[in-house]
Amino acid sequence: MTTAAIMIRAADTTRQRQVRTAKRVRLAAAFLLMMVSGLVWNSFGLFLVALEAEFHWSRSSISGAYGAFALINAVTAPFFGYLLGRYDSRRLLAGASLLLAFAFMLTAAVSSITQYWLAFGLLAGLGTHCTSSYAVFTVLAGRFRERPATAMAIADAGSGLAAFLGIPVIHLLIVHLGWRSAYFSIGVAIALIGFPIHLLLMDRIKKVRRSQSAKGTGGLPLFIFAALIISYFCGSAVYHGLLTQQIALFDEQNIGEDNAVWLAAIAGLVVFAWRLISGWVCDFWGPARTMLIAASAAVITFLTLTVVVNSGSSAMLFIYPLVLGVAFGGQQVLLANGARLIVSLTALAGVLSLCRLASGMGMAGGPLIASLLYDLTDGYAIAIGALTVLAIAHFASFAALSAHKTKAG
Repeated sequence: MTTAAIMIRAADTTRQRQVRTAKRVRLAAAFLLMMVSGLVWNSFGLFLVALEAEFHWSRSSISGAYGAFALINAVTAPFFGYLLGRYDSRRLLAGASLLLAFAFMLTAAVSSITQYWLAFGLLAGLGTHCTSSYAVFTVLAGRFRERPATAMAIADAGSGLAAFLGIPVIHLLIVHLGWRSAYFSIGVAIALIGFPIHLLLMDRIKKVRRSQSAKGTGGLPLFIFAALIISYFCGSAVYHGLLTQQIALFDEQNIGEDNAVWLAAIAGLVVFAWRLISGWVCDFWGPARTMLIAASAAVITFLTLTVVVNSGSSAMLFIYPLVLGVAFGGQQVLLANGARLIVSLTALAGVLSLCRLASGMGMAGGPLIASLLYDLTDGYAIAIGALTVLAIAHFASFAALSAHKTKAG
């Protein structure tokens, strides 16, 4: 082998090593960002109980702020996504991190439900784009052309791990230092993690030319596009409806707040494990078959909750966290990859921005539906029934997408 050939081979090896290192750094950074996301979204159930105890606000009014938080994030997602494709995405996302951090610190000082809605519902809803999966997944898509579901799942698993590790820590902060200190601490963590990661470690999203902008529904039939939107909305409504009420539901069954917190943490650990597994399975087995596993877990989830509510058997609640994460924890990755199979790559970004809007409306609507039905009926039986109907719609709509893919293929 000539000297020139050796030098070329060495350069190729060095380049490959640099590419692998860059991928690992981006994936680790994305994982940390989704851990922050997990703290932001999963901690609300703890604060719901703490705020109700101190201020005696109704659960529906507190959950309404969470709904506003999710809805503001969803409604502004298409516009924020537009900005990310046309300006420096790193600076925009770093700025959003500072806004989210400030919003949590401001929430620590509220004394009225209006202030809570403005600080947490409005400002945090705008800032949480920095940890939204659609932004993080867009960055990863530029790095991981092969096995994208696996990369997305690894990053998304960070939120599940944060629920397992973070919820007990936040609970201890609330118990020993108060909910205000807990909110302020989360704000500090967001600033210290989100700002430098977006500004220094994540890739800049490539600018999109006007001629390349995705339009409309990407040529999808209206029925199929509607099924995609319904699946996103209903899946998020069910998951977040259960997620935000689970601490209160456990507490109502008199199993003790400490046990309730650890049950919620275990559910987060299952979400973490399932997201890792589901991404790998999705790449090799397909979204439809992977979603079938989730549907089976959803059946067990609601059967368990039905038994608990109607018989008062709190022992059944220990099954709940084992199946909840499998039922709904991996839906964002599965839905995104399901859409990827039926939408052209040039139209995918535009379609997913609308799906994010539907998902956010579900995040807002699910907790509000559950809490309103609880306030009206003084129990969770009707609320669980309503969430069951939404779960059926979620899986049925995804089945329609799979059928369309099969026919199209």
